[in-house]
Amino acid sequence: MDEVLRSEEMDQIEEIFAEAFSYNRPAVYFPVRHHSPACAWHLKKVIEEYRPDCILVEGPISANELLEVMTHEDTRAPIAIYYSYRDAKGYISEEKEDYKCYYPFLDCSPELVSVREGVKRGIKAEFIDLPYSEILIASEIGRGLLKKEEKSNYNDDYLLSKNKYIEELVAKAGLRSFDELWEKYFEIEGMQESTEKFVKHMLAYCILSRHHSGEADLEAEGCLSREAFISQKIREKEKDFHKILVVTGGFHTPALVKLCRDKTVPLKEYPLHAMEKEAEGTYLMSYSMEACDSLNGYASGMPYPGYYQDIYEEAEKNNLRAFEDTALKYLVATGGAMRKKEGGLSSYDEICAYSMLTGLASLRGKGAPGVYELFDSILACFVKGEYGPSTELPLRILKEKLTGTGIGSLCKNASIPPIVQDFEERCRQFRLNIRSTLSNEVTLEIFSSKRHRDISKFFYQTEFLNTAFAHKVKGPNLRTKKDKNLIREIWKYKWSSQVVAALIDVSVSGASMTEACAAIALKRMKEEMNSREGTLLLTQMYEMGMKEQLPGIMYRMETILRRDEDFFSLVEALSGLIMLEEQNRLYQTDLELSELIGTACEKIIFLLPLMAGLKEEDVPSTMTALQSLYQLMQRQEYQDKAELFYEALEKLLQVQIQAGLEGCIRGILYGSGRSGVSEIEQVCYGYMAGTHDKLLSGAKLFRGLFFTARDLVFVGDSFIGMMDTFLEKLSEEDFMGILPELRMAFGYFTPREIDEIARKAAEHHGIKGKELLSLREISPLIYKYGKDLNDKVLNRM
Repeated sequence: MDEVLRSEEMDQIEEIFAEAFSYNRPAVYFPVRHHSPACAWHLKKVIEEYRPDCILVEGPISANELLEVMTHEDTRAPIAIYYSYRDAKGYISEEKEDYKCYYPFLDCSPELVSVREGVKRGIKAEFIDLPYSEILIASEIGRGLLKKEEKSNYNDDYLLSKNKYIEELVAKAGLRSFDELWEKYFEIEGMQESTEKFVKHMLAYCILSRHHSGEADLEAEGCLSREAFISQKIREKEKDFHKILVVTGGFHTPALVKLCRDKTVPLKEYPLHAMEKEAEGTYLMSYSMEACDSLNGYASGMPYPGYYQDIYEEAEKNNLRAFEDTALKYLVATGGAMRKKEGGLSSYDEICAYSMLTGLASLRGKGAPGVYELFDSILACFVKGEYGPSTELPLRILKEKLTGTGIGSLCKNASIPPIVQDFEERCRQFRLNIRSTLSNEVTLEIFSSKRHRDISKFFYQTEFLNTAFAHKVKGPNLRTKKDKNLIREIWKYKWSSQVVAALIDVSVSGASMTEACAAIALKRMKEEMNSREGTLLLTQMYEMGMKEQLPGIMYRMETILRRDEDFFSLVEALSGLIMLEEQNRLYQTDLELSELIGTACEKIIFLLPLMAGLKEEDVPSTMTALQSLYQLMQRQEYQDKAELFYEALEKLLQVQIQAGLEGCIRGILYGSGRSGVSEIEQVCYGYMAGTHDKLLSGAKLFRGLFFTARDLVFVGDSFIGMMDTFLEKLSEEDFMGILPELRMAFGYFTPREIDEIARKAAEHHGIKGKELLSLREISPLIYKYGKDLNDKVLNRM
């Protein structure tokens, strides 16, 4: 490492190293990178040789209450501390948002190794960083832990891996990335060095990294506030203990040494903000190798956690060939998986890959092959050709194995929120696999099996709580009213740490998933929403099978319906309520929705006169709404509203409205006996006798008529004659213009009805029965010839 770290700052490095790492001093500072097996391996040596009586570890002090569970012999990594903060007092921003982050640990995480060794040796160990809320408050928006990321990580090493100095260092070393540089000089070489030399190289690297970070940036990131608080804690502990080991992220170590070395400066207590107890949450949770992988959106720590965990375990066995043996293990495992999937890969290919593996390491000046040599050798010897989507399988398999599939677990006396316990118990009850991060698929017979319906309800609840645990691939969708005829649901589900995090987030809403769903739904119902949104929420509750909680939702829904002035929102709500009522028998519920449906009807009828100024694009949905209302009026329980409905329609006809809407209304009035065929024909002839635009809008009138009263065509022969007259009045150009509208109008008829219309039209022109079949068919070729000839003549003229 010396060849890439030489610089004019080496004197400063020597000075800080002398102060930071001397067993003769009351405090020894050990810089680490999260998940680094070399750091963890050397750290254990330091604890054994220095024998501190206190170990101070970087981590929010609020997690000290979790140390007993973290270090319990039955707790298995990967695990993570989950922090949450609700900014109810607006310390961070006026938006008063909720925040969360993770602090993951593997067996090779130096921080976990230090507290485990402390418990094992009877040494006091504790976290000494600012509480999570204070770190957020100390950071600028968009910086530090306030960066907008999918997974916010407490122990983010990006300051150690991203700046101009590091870019130049990687280029000088002739390597491809920071991670490859780290592996070569700190993991492979680091395990071959003495602990003193390793720490010196770590400090040198961290000092030079920090040297290229501006003071203003460090303030914005919250670093300076954290370091002020940590240094205060270290100096407090120096009064009570003789030998202290300080384990912190390498980026902070040089600053802490400087802050703590001047004992003449009086201690100042770092001011903390007043917090309500329920504003902050700190939980220990099981985690997964996949979630720990820095290549999967987790910015903190090492990539390929499964691989580096194996390196650490081999080093723990004092295996001097830890890297060689681990690389060979993954090479053979990838080859075996390839043979199972595709076959064709031979043992000789694996021998060639291993030969290249060791040769590349030697060529690149590495003491042993690492993960990057493993990738290159498999690419060369397993892919055997151009790398692309069709040949990527070997590298995809390798990446999966390097990441690992392990999931951690907590000891029995761990404090787990009741809602997480409820989730795990129900997964056990339904025999759902949550001990793997692999995706699973299940088919549910929701109408013939009570157990399957219960699993479906559970999946819907996990979806409602945004856990990303399950998603429906196929099945009836009540929210979109699609595929309602399907009798099976196909779901895919997959456990991840996000599931637990999401459940912890909503744990304040209830001790069980059902309670949380009900509380959240009721809270949403109390917020401003329209009828459409309210019905969608009601449908979700219906899907989740929350029968006992529905009365409160329905009571609130009544108010929402009465206050809503949006016609189309009410129409969609009515459609949703009718659909839910129709599904009662299938979903084995006895939900009484008639009152809500009646309220929606009344409000829609009240708003009907306002539809005079309807836009053209809104006509189809309005026609559907009117048809639904008309069908409802035929039911006994809504007879008292029928008169109001028909009166509202008749009022609409007294003003100028869209032709399609007029046709729809006249069809409904005809069906209800309030209008006859002759009256409708008279209206149609009125369109024909009007202006040219009025004539063309006749197609829309027919569309509305056929939507609600297509039997008009079959009552005698007069309607067919009237339509024939309408078509005769059209020029060829006009006919082609309204043809799409006519297609939609006649699209409401069944094939049998279309045949009957064709028969009546033929008879109107004096053709009957089999005479239709005697008409000579025109060949497509002759038709094309005639059309081309006609076009040519027109062009010449």
